Order: sequence, then structure tokens, then C-alpha cells
Amino acid sequence: MSIALELTFIVVLVALTVGLVRLLVQLRRTAQGIDVFLLSSSKDLSQIAEDVHASRLRMDLLAAALQISLEDLSGLTGMIRDLGRAAQDLNRRYHGAIESASRTLGGIVGGISAVLTFFKRRQPPHVHE
Repeated sequence: MSIALELTFIVVLVALTVGLVRLLVQLRRTAQGIDVFLLSSSKDLSQIAEDVHASRLRMDLLAAALQISLEDLSGLTGMIRDLGRAAQDLNRRYHGAIESASRTLGGIVGGISAVLTFFKRRQPPHVHE
């Protein structure tokens, strides 16, 4: 082989070696960057998981409080319903008592009126002196 060909071959090998070394150095930097990114992402995901868990616990507490409030409201509405039914019953009894008293009073007034009419008709005519 000629010296020019050997020199060219050596220059190409040196250039390839330098390029390959630079590529490997860059790959190492990239791998380190990916490693740092993955560690950071792992910490971030861990923090996000803790935040989601804490939020879920708060939501569970709120749901329990809401359930208790709804049960209390249900009891209150039941008492209001019972109070309304009692008021309707008292209203019916009151109107029944008023109606009964009105009939009785009307009967008494009618009876007195009938007695008075009867006595007016039976009285002898007045004699004028």
C-alpha cells in the first residue's frame, strides 16, 4: 500500500474515533440528563400522589359531613311533615267543632223562635178597656 493511502486510512480512523468519542460523550450527557429528569419526575409524581391522596381524604370528610347534614335535614323535614299533619288534624277538628256548635246554636235559636211564635199565636187578644 502506498503511504498516501495509509495516511488517509489513519486520518479517517482518527476522525471516526474522535467522532465516535464525541458521540459517546454526548450520549453520556444525554443519559445523565434523562436520569436527572426521571428522578425529578419521580419526586413530582410522588408529591402529586400525596396531594391526590390528601384531597381524597378531605373529600371523604366532606362527604361524611354532608351525609350527616342530609340525615339531620331528613329528620327535620320529617318533623315538619308531622307538624303539618297535626296542624291539618287540629284544623279539621276546629272546623268540625265550629260547625257542630253552629248547628247546635242554630237549633237552639230556631227552637226558641218556634216557642216564641207558638206563644204569640196562643195569647188571647188584648181587650181594650
